[in-house]
Amino acid sequence: MRLSIVVPCYNEAANIDELYRQLDHVAARIEGLVEFVFVDDGSRDATCEKLKELAVKDPRVRVISFSRNFGHQAALSAGMDYATGDAVVVMDADLQHPPEMILQFLEKWREGYELVYAYREGVKPRWGYRIINALMKVRIPPEAADFRLMDRRLVDAFKSMPERARFIRGMISWLGFRQIGLGYQQRERFAGERAYTLRQTVRMAVNAVLAFSSMPLRVAAVMGICTLVLGFLYAVYVLYAYVAGIPMEKGWASLLIAILFLGGVQLLCLGLIAEYIGRIFDEVKQRPLYVVREHVPPRALGSAQVQEVTHRNGADGQTREAVRLQNPDEAERL
Repeated sequence: MRLSIVVPCYNEAANIDELYRQLDHVAARIEGLVEFVFVDDGSRDATCEKLKELAVKDPRVRVISFSRNFGHQAALSAGMDYATGDAVVVMDADLQHPPEMILQFLEKWREGYELVYAYREGVKPRWGYRIINALMKVRIPPEAADFRLMDRRLVDAFKSMPERARFIRGMISWLGFRQIGLGYQQRERFAGERAYTLRQTVRMAVNAVLAFSSMPLRVAAVMGICTLVLGFLYAVYVLYAYVAGIPMEKGWASLLIAILFLGGVQLLCLGLIAEYIGRIFDEVKQRPLYVVREHVPPRALGSAQVQEVTHRNGADGQTREAVRLQNPDEAERL
């Protein structure tokens, strides 16, 4: 069994040493090969340098360094792209996710579960998740964290999803597979400050709704119909008042209210449509999800793993591409 542990890092220099110590302790209790896949998401501190030092010290360490900050979702995706394990664990670098829980993940994986996710115990579901689950066609487990184990089949299915505006929790839920959740008590950050801002959280929530639901467009259509009905009823009332000789108040107040109301509805509907069109525009450009500035492959990957990859991929062209992601020198030799 080969296990890959993927850890996206952004300005986590103060956590790297303790994170590695705990992961190494857990890896020593796992039967099989373990690789550590660290993704440096354009950190501004010494995170990348510390990761390179780990790669020199430990042949199991793989380091992917981005050319700039592409975001947490892109870093997670890159880690899964480069991971070679039969099972892949993703977790954050701030040690709020307890590494020892990986052993429990493996137990459930051996029982046949293809997705084992962690969720925070003793925390009420946030209103944001309630709204997202109400609008989306798939259900996200309340208080689920980006701490999970995925079977290789699930990882390969995830890698076939090319969209740019990513909400990975929703994408994983959409894939299905046999899954189970395990509760945990979230710990405080070991060091440093929280990197996820409120703006990023809101952006991820918007991506979650727009990527998995057309409900906002339907709401816009319903608002348009309601506005049309109100306008029709008001026109009927005006015609009736004219025929019946009912005096009507003259002034600009009612006119301004009607104009502002109709204009607001129209602008809201246009804004919702623009959000979807903007995502279509991003997809059509086909830009890469991330750009790797430097890749330090694990030194433990040698001829034996190349033979395994060759057997798994079959065709020579596919083999060279698969090995390139793991060991460029071996790829050139092939």
